[in-house]
Amino acid sequence: MILVVGGTGLLGRRLVRDLAAEHVRVRVLARGVHPFPSEWPDDVERTAGDLRSTADCEKAVAGCSQVVFAASGFGLGKDGDPRSIDRDGAIRLTRAAAAAGVEHLVMMSMHGAAADAPIDLLRCKYAAEEALKASGMAWTIVRMGVLLEQWVGLLSESLSTKGTVMLFGSGTQPITFTSLADASAIVRRALADPALRGRTVEWGSQNLTPRELAGELIARAGRGTVRSIPSPVLHVLAFAARPFSPFLSRMAAAGTWMDSGALQLDLASVRAEFPDIPVRTLQETLQPAADA
Repeated sequence: MILVVGGTGLLGRRLVRDLAAEHVRVRVLARGVHPFPSEWPDDVERTAGDLRSTADCEKAVAGCSQVVFAASGFGLGKDGDPRSIDRDGAIRLTRAAAAAGVEHLVMMSMHGAAADAPIDLLRCKYAAEEALKASGMAWTIVRMGVLLEQWVGLLSESLSTKGTVMLFGSGTQPITFTSLADASAIVRRALADPALRGRTVEWGSQNLTPRELAGELIARAGRGTVRSIPSPVLHVLAFAARPFSPFLSRMAAAGTWMDSGALQLDLASVRAEFPDIPVRTLQETLQPAADA
């Protein structure tokens, strides 16, 4: 049995679907805020629980041989944040898994995770990574670039409602984006291939500037303009918005970091070890039948 934590998020939904298609026994732990996807097969075990609860974590890992941690508190408002989910929740789940005799845990992290990283999310990811390494379990850490579909959704919503794509920062610095198909593929490889245990894998699909991404969306829509919030304004917004909108504050801080040029991988070297995993580009992702 494989437990997918955060199974109703973008990556979790895709991963559960792909594992179920391969006839792998899957259990999902999710907060229960969103309904479990109806397209999942009936034999996918659905468990509502909270990563802030030790009892919920212990219940979820019981009887599982492997765990995938794909949850994140980045987009949660007052219900959570990276410290309670990406750090404390991940550590709590890791300890429960180790105590239950789970053999292997795959943790989804981000490129740039470090103790002294410029944003809280990356510092939280690093703390969770270190706890996993010290857990005694076999482990694999996948440090991804930004999820492509997540940003397509954010920018498309702005384009649809306002006719404008709003960028946080200049949007001129290349960023490594990772498609859901690519992310699911490397996780499934990590679950199946013992050679990836005890390793941190950097992973991504395509390097694009946010302006290139916005331009593709506008071209497909046949209308729209691009507006940007300068990095100095984002820096102020990251602090000013914190009391009334934690999400906006995190987005502003992340925008400053993404505009620094620090989020770009050498994809030729990253992908060289896995030539059999096809790259899913932006153009392929935007095709209507891409994820059918």
